[in-house]
Amino acid sequence: MSTVDPIALKRLRANKRPGPISIVVSLAFQFLGGLAAGYGWPHVEAFEDIEPPLLPLVAVISSIPILVLSSIAWTAVAMKHNKLGLPLGGTLAWLGAALGVAAAAVGLGYPTALIWVGAGCLAISLLLAVLGVWAAHKRRTIAHLEATVMSTGTMTSARVSDKGYLSFSDSAKILTTVTFTFHDAGGVQRWVQRPLLITAAEPVVDGQETTLWYDPLDPGNDQKIVVKLAKDMPLRRP
Repeated sequence: MSTVDPIALKRLRANKRPGPISIVVSLAFQFLGGLAAGYGWPHVEAFEDIEPPLLPLVAVISSIPILVLSSIAWTAVAMKHNKLGLPLGGTLAWLGAALGVAAAAVGLGYPTALIWVGAGCLAISLLLAVLGVWAAHKRRTIAHLEATVMSTGTMTSARVSDKGYLSFSDSAKILTTVTFTFHDAGGVQRWVQRPLLITAAEPVVDGQETTLWYDPLDPGNDQKIVVKLAKDMPLRRP
């Protein structure tokens, strides 16, 4: 028996923004995984006819689970933190790989192939960094546009015409596309679709009503339509 609503508590924990420790640890392991892979694999290739030294061998073996588990952890962290982007984890992983390859190149006498591989890893990390900055800018632009539509647009009621799923199975969450329908000021019926992360604690049902804002001068512009239910169940937490 509990004096706290377990469903409300579960929802609060699911929506809780990750703290700095979770962020730093996830990114640190992404970097370490890339560093281990970048250092270990060149040695394995260089000593293909004989057993490579112990340290590179341990680095190769450990890099795979570290990268897989840290990628999963970082995805979970980034999905709950709106100011962080998925490319940031990949940026550090490839940066670590670039440094690992550089360390391997020093130990193996600067082979030309490794210099190019290290440069390639560094280029990928820079590309992911640029994508992360661009994605963050795009999210801020969308948030500003939504705020403008909600403050200056027309508010009306909308309902779910297709919830996008049949039922919950083993998972407590479903990522699906939900279709909403509404009538604009001219009486024209319109439909709009939004991706939602739906939980078993807060299911979406056909016919469910919600609030919708649209631009009265351009009611057919999907980018200028804001659905309250979609904002309440975002793919990424604010």
